[in-house]
Amino acid sequence: MNILKLILGTLLGLIVSFVFGCFVFRFLTSIDPLEDLNILNYGALSGRAISIGAIPNIGLFYLFLNKENYYSARGVILSFIIIGLFVLFG
Repeated sequence: MNILKLILGTLLGLIVSFVFGCFVFRFLTSIDPLEDLNILNYGALSGRAISIGAIPNIGLFYLFLNKENYYSARGVILSFIIIGLFVLFG
């Protein structure tokens, strides 16, 4: 059961980062990032947009902490690590 909460927190963290990253990418470049998943083709700019898009994950993290879903909060932290690796190596 705890593993499912960890996976839920990780997936929610990645989805929130991707959605807000797409909004940031659209705002900065006025290119539609969801058309053929173009956001993954822009390298450094997509990494910056997704890392800025990870800022709302802080609110998601504190929401899970206040609801005492500690494993989901750990999943959000894991999503931060995954995003950091994407920015570093992507």
